[in-house]
Amino acid sequence: MTREHNWADNYTFSAGRIHRPASVDEVRRLVARSPRIRAIGARHSFNGVADSPGELVDLRDIDPGFLIDPERRTVTVGAATNYGVLAAHLQRMGWALHNMASLPHVSVAGAIATGTHGSGDRLGNLATAVEALEIVCATGDVMTIRRGDPGFDGAVVALGVLGIVTRVTLDIEPAFSMRQDAFEGLAWAALLADLDAVMSAGYSVSLMTSWSGPTVSRWWIKTRLEEGAPDAMPVARLGTAAAAQPSLRATPEVIQRLNPFGVAGPWSERLAHFRPDVEPNPAYHLQSEYMVPRTRAATAIARLRDIGERIDRLLWATEIRSITK
Repeated sequence: MTREHNWADNYTFSAGRIHRPASVDEVRRLVARSPRIRAIGARHSFNGVADSPGELVDLRDIDPGFLIDPERRTVTVGAATNYGVLAAHLQRMGWALHNMASLPHVSVAGAIATGTHGSGDRLGNLATAVEALEIVCATGDVMTIRRGDPGFDGAVVALGVLGIVTRVTLDIEPAFSMRQDAFEGLAWAALLADLDAVMSAGYSVSLMTSWSGPTVSRWWIKTRLEEGAPDAMPVARLGTAAAAQPSLRATPEVIQRLNPFGVAGPWSERLAHFRPDVEPNPAYHLQSEYMVPRTRAATAIARLRDIGERIDRLLWATEIRSITK
């Protein structure tokens, strides 16, 4: 039997079988008769968090069933729908999500279950947009849990252990335009002295960098443009200048993967880093994430700078982002 691998090809799933149901009723029957089963998403995890010693169920063949409620400002969608597909649909209908991860390729249910974050000083992670979950329980019964119900927050970020999430309801807002720009020349001393100003310079901010260089490699600023606002580059402070390329390693392959820089466009084509129609990562590309309280961030960055040369021998790049609770 051929075993399935994750994106990075560093993990092989051990489940004896992966089912591809075409309806929620089929999911219910599978769950009711399977002693050990769980859902698998876009396979972006770099470990066995989505694996099962029994069976797996892949929901990608179930129709997304987009349902927008304009009065409640919500959208309900199939759990396996990826964020790129959802974002494009919402944009066509005049709506938007508040935040997105770097990769639009990840599934809605998988991203929220693992606490996937996105970026923005005033933005919560993707799970904060969840208004309701439809879950197939171990008996095959379907339950719905909504914001405000006991245990709701734990059910949203539950790593898939409570059942098979089949549909998700998310908060939405009116669509908006955005542009993203890349700056270079941000000195480490300036970053550490005014971290709050750097990380709040736009709607969403990322520092894409190595650790041993004299400056932060790139400062990405995503600016939300209100209706009628001019398409103008944000004013970069702290001695930075506009970068000719968004990446120090700006090969044609890298540029092809990224959403456009330097010109305004819909949020659905700017808020995520990568284009949904292009594979985002080269083979064997591994990622690790660490989270620290904002009050300790400057200290953590300074300590990593102390061992920057050792780190840079092992990493392609580091991305520094911030979110609120």
